[in-house]
Amino acid sequence: MSLPLLSFLPLASAGLPPIVRDIGMCLLVAGVLSVVFTKLKIPTIAAFLTAGVIVGPVVSKLVVERESIDTIAGLGLVLLLFLIGLEIDVRKLMASGKTLILSGLLQFPLCVAFGFACSVGISALGWEAFSGGYTAIYVGFTMAASSTLIAVKLFQDRAQLDTVVGRVCLGVLIFQDIWSIVVLAVQPNFADPKLGVVLLTFLDVVILTLFALAMAKWVLPFAFRWISKIPELMLVAATAWCFGIGFLGNNLGHLLGLV
Repeated sequence: MSLPLLSFLPLASAGLPPIVRDIGMCLLVAGVLSVVFTKLKIPTIAAFLTAGVIVGPVVSKLVVERESIDTIAGLGLVLLLFLIGLEIDVRKLMASGKTLILSGLLQFPLCVAFGFACSVGISALGWEAFSGGYTAIYVGFTMAASSTLIAVKLFQDRAQLDTVVGRVCLGVLIFQDIWSIVVLAVQPNFADPKLGVVLLTFLDVVILTLFALAMAKWVLPFAFRWISKIPELMLVAATAWCFGIGFLGNNLGHLLGLV
C-alpha cells in the first residue's frame, strides 16, 4: 500500500530533537508553498499562514506540542517583523506630514466609536451575543485594529511600500500599534484604569527607541562596515542585533526597576 508523502516526514526526522524537527517541518512546508504561491501570484504571507494551518494540530498534526507551536510562532513573528523593518524609511514616512498624523490620531478612536455604536444597536435589537458589560467596546477595538504584519507584507510584495499610499497606510498601522499599547495597558481593569502602567509602558518604548536610534547612527555603521568584510558574519550579526533589541525590550522594565 502506498502512503501519502506527509506520513514519511515524521519518520525521516525521528532522530532530531522535537523543536528542531518542528521548525524544520514548518520551514519545509512554508518554503514549498511560498514557491507555489509566488508562481500563482498570491502574496507569500498567505503561504506562511497556510503552512501553519497544514502542519498544525488540526490538519496533518505534524506539529502538535504547544511549546513548539508558541516558540515557532514567536520566532517567525520576530524575524518577519525585523525583515519588514529593514524596508521602512522613517524620514520618508514622516514626510507625509499632516495627512499621516491626522489619519493616525483619528482612525482608531473613530473606528472604536463606530464598532461600539454598531454593537449597542445590535444589542438593542435583542441579539444577546452583543450584550454585556464591555462587549460593545471590545467589538469596537476589534473593528479598529488590523494586522500590521500582514498589511505591510502585502504592500512589500506589491512594491507599494514606498508609495504615498503605502507610507500613509504604514503610518496609520504604527499609530494603531500605539493605540493598542494603551488598550492593552488599560484593559485589565476598565473600571479603574492604571494610568501609571500606560505611562511606564510608553517610557519603555521611548527608551528602547532612542537606544536603537543611537546605536543605528553611531555604532552599527562602524560595526557593520567591519563585519561586511567577512560575509558569513553578516547574517549572524544582523540576527544578533534583532534578538538583542528584543531581549532588551522584554527585560527593560526589570532593568529600570533595578536602576
